[in-house]
Amino acid sequence: MGGVGEPGRGPAQPRAPLPTFRWEQIRPHNLPGDKWLVIERRVYDISRWAQRHPGGSRLIGHHGAEDATDAFHAFHQDLSFVRKFLQPLLIGELAPEEPSQDGPQNAQLVEDFRALRQAVKDMKMFEAKPAFFALLLGHILAMEVLAWLTIYLLGPGWVPSTIAALILVISQAQSWYLQHDLGHMSVFRKSQWNHVAQQFVMGQLKGFSAHWWNFRHFRHHAKPNIFYKDPDVTVAPVFLLGELSIEYGKKKRRYLPYNCQHLYFFLIGPPLLVLVNFEVENLAYVLMYMRWTAQSGVRTCPPEAHQAEGWMTLVPPPGYLESSALLHPPLQDLLWAASFYARFFLSYIPFYGVPGALLLFVAVRVLESHWFVWITQMNHIPKEIGHEKHRDWASSQLAATCNVEHSLFIDWFSGHLNFQIEHHLFPTMPRHNYHRVAPLVKALCTKHGLSYEVKPFLTALVDIIRSLKKSGDIWLEAYLHQ
Repeated sequence: MGGVGEPGRGPAQPRAPLPTFRWEQIRPHNLPGDKWLVIERRVYDISRWAQRHPGGSRLIGHHGAEDATDAFHAFHQDLSFVRKFLQPLLIGELAPEEPSQDGPQNAQLVEDFRALRQAVKDMKMFEAKPAFFALLLGHILAMEVLAWLTIYLLGPGWVPSTIAALILVISQAQSWYLQHDLGHMSVFRKSQWNHVAQQFVMGQLKGFSAHWWNFRHFRHHAKPNIFYKDPDVTVAPVFLLGELSIEYGKKKRRYLPYNCQHLYFFLIGPPLLVLVNFEVENLAYVLMYMRWTAQSGVRTCPPEAHQAEGWMTLVPPPGYLESSALLHPPLQDLLWAASFYARFFLSYIPFYGVPGALLLFVAVRVLESHWFVWITQMNHIPKEIGHEKHRDWASSQLAATCNVEHSLFIDWFSGHLNFQIEHHLFPTMPRHNYHRVAPLVKALCTKHGLSYEVKPFLTALVDIIRSLKKSGDIWLEAYLHQ
């Protein structure tokens, strides 16, 4: 490793000619401790810096030895702010005769998508409407108050308790969507405001870590439906999806009756994801992160830099790592989450006692988990799932997503995730603009012969089960006949 502009050595001398690289020279640099990537035809060595990347080394490492230009644009708002911090990592540029993307990619599609992104930006579709998000937060807070008033005024009987639980489920589901907007930097212009607001919604209203969610969720956006890169589909050996079904069958792996996974999905999928998987994963992330920062002495960027124009921000501002005035981000999240549990149990223990309040909490989490799983998976599980194909940004996002028919109710019920294609292509776009950009995206797909799939809502839900059954059947056939 080494060369001009290595991290920590400062930028190359002004006006000095940069070394040029061919893709065949770049490809080998996709190993742990040896990572290069290409942004706007410039080659960067992120090997030494990846572990300090605010979004985690996995997120940026997923683009090792690739053209990460479109991912770079997708995760950032103020590109001029970020580019100046790339300079210490610059080691060269692509040779003039080399294409901008490696492999058999559609250069015209890449060019047309970038032109579309610029046109959308010129149309101000990345600008949020404050009143829209204020209304969302207002109705979440109103439901939290309404649930408590229901028990306070009507007593802790079965009927009032059921009504209160359902109101809390709605509040919790809508809080998922709002924190998701804030995590994608699509609400406020200032990144710090998005970050602090997300910590409030995710921590105080839901009891989870905002950093954990972003660390997990942005890997999904970077490489959707790619095994071992997208955590949402890396669910083996509990469930087999896509290409993994035939692989497990050929290798005679049978940890569970996968031909029945579409049935046991109802028992362990929707009911337990939030209550068990997310709770454990969230706590493990916070504790491991705190241990790592204590041992290494390296802290991630604070709110103003952690999302300073995106989670792929490459270098924290000078002086931050020496600052001791701010709490570690995981500790902040832990305190926010503790405030949620304190508020919830102090609000309901007087009516139910400790066992009853715990039962109410579990009931809300289980019902909320059903809502979360069905809505988030209806756009992805039925689509292509497999190993890395090294596609361009637009092709990879379109292959892994589909839309669900639009209506005012479905938009609200799904947090506008029925526009999953638009959300994945433009993750920082405020969701109230998805319906505006959708015709432009559809036209791009038509021009290049790409699938732009839109389903009825109920069909999308049923397709989750169909896909699980299909994967299970493929596994069984390979298991029996290979």
